[in-house]
Amino acid sequence: MVFSSRGAVISSIELKHYDVTEGTPVDLVPEKSVILNSRLYRQGGSSDLDDIIFSVTENQDKNALFFYLGEEEEPQLLISYELDDSYGIAVEYDVQNMGNVNGFRVSLDAGIADSEPKPTAKAQDYRFMLNADNKVLKLPLSKMKKSQPQGSFGSFGWAALRSKYFTLAIRENEAALFRSFSACLNPDTSNPGFSLDSFSKDAKASWNQSYTLYAGPADAKILQEYGKQMENIVERGANWLRWLSNFFAWFLNWLHRYIPNYGVVIIIFALLLKLMLSPLTEKSMKATFKMQEIQPELNALQTKYKDNPQMLQQEMGKLYKEAGANPLSGCLPLLLQMPVFFSLYSVLRYSIDMRNAGFVFWLKDLSEPDPYLILPILMGIFMIIQSLMTQPKQGDPDKMDEKQKAAQSSQKMMTYMMPVMMFFVFKNMPAGLVLYWTIFNVFTIAHQYYLRKKFSKD
Repeated sequence: MVFSSRGAVISSIELKHYDVTEGTPVDLVPEKSVILNSRLYRQGGSSDLDDIIFSVTENQDKNALFFYLGEEEEPQLLISYELDDSYGIAVEYDVQNMGNVNGFRVSLDAGIADSEPKPTAKAQDYRFMLNADNKVLKLPLSKMKKSQPQGSFGSFGWAALRSKYFTLAIRENEAALFRSFSACLNPDTSNPGFSLDSFSKDAKASWNQSYTLYAGPADAKILQEYGKQMENIVERGANWLRWLSNFFAWFLNWLHRYIPNYGVVIIIFALLLKLMLSPLTEKSMKATFKMQEIQPELNALQTKYKDNPQMLQQEMGKLYKEAGANPLSGCLPLLLQMPVFFSLYSVLRYSIDMRNAGFVFWLKDLSEPDPYLILPILMGIFMIIQSLMTQPKQGDPDKMDEKQKAAQSSQKMMTYMMPVMMFFVFKNMPAGLVLYWTIFNVFTIAHQYYLRKKFSKD
């Protein structure tokens, strides 16, 4: 960390274990900017401390710096910084003998710096977050461009700026004195920033206020150690799915301890999940094959009762029951996959462990989209193969009415249109997620082929 005695501010926070490019560490403070610049409220007015030159003393044993005005033994204003063993900096303000004091304004208006050489999807990834009055406010960059909010609160927990992988957060110690906030955008970087205000109408002869500045990776395990639910700073999707996202993050990280390639880890994860769902898949496939077997009979019923929809539904229901078929059974495995898909999305895109996690050849970062779209194309091809394997037998066009011909034509079109649509959806998804979905489809195709052989023998 680099401090300045002009204003007692922080001008640089470099993270030793993370690089922007090789040999250039991540610096969370934007270039030519400072953070934690402050304003002192005193009865009758306020004073910005930006241009005041502080005296400074150091305590190396505690990794602490003390900026003060007045005498060192009895300073009028003391601002201290003490580093912990992780990514926290304990900050304390102490004012004595400066008249009546109404509080402080602490600013991170400069925002958080970009940590990637070419950040993509900043409007989605960067955000301001506030935990106050037992509620968490999340404002992505896209919303902050429309309005820059401000407001007051009763009880304060923490406020944070988050880029894709890193965060700057203030968590106030007890007793909490911050009472209001204002969010903003840095005009140079367009990244979010904020200020916190502890102004009180009740002036005091002395003022003491302390908080912790967290400056490091958005890692749920580390942030949890700082309390007040700071792990919520990490993107884990919808609240009702956080437990599943957290489990997937833990499991993938656990596998990575033994398998150093995250691409291989994702493939193993897809295989394990496929094995877990195989009983359900087998039941679903059995019903699908039954539907294929009775398709000619369904066509006959549709022709016979084409002018009597009510009788058609009754006869089709009887046929399904006799054959043990269910037209909706094939949807169940897909529905169960949806929570997995959404949970994996947040884990693979935002987990610090996935930062610059490569796989093979062109896939240098599984948290970013495939730059050459090879995986989305492969995914589309395997989706077509899977769809063709599960299609019912085509009826004889000469024995079909116009409605049946239209339904068959529509089914053929969807066989190819759906993969094309999914390609455009997935081409902007993290490559790790597309890898998972593609591999899962490959395992599903292999399983379907095996089951087709098995059921045909039966």
